[in-house]
Amino acid sequence: MKTSLIIEDRLFRAAQKEAHREGKTLSETISFWARVGWESLRRSKHHPRHPVKPVDLGGPSSINLKSRRDWMDLLDHDRA
Repeated sequence: MKTSLIIEDRLFRAAQKEAHREGKTLSETISFWARVGWESLRRSKHHPRHPVKPVDLGGPSSINLKSRRDWMDLLDHDRA
């Protein structure tokens, strides 16, 4: 199908370079990019991300996660 598109200059230059490097036409390169992007979007819509629920691993709840000293004390205690 023949059509006209307005695309960003940077994208156009990148497509020209890749087309030249691959020995393809500009149309083939942009069609390939569009197909890959479209297929990626379709896959992500068909496989929605599932939320991850936190799990209690039974570790000490009194440790301050921002305190390196608390972590080091915990590690020293585990080695003893």
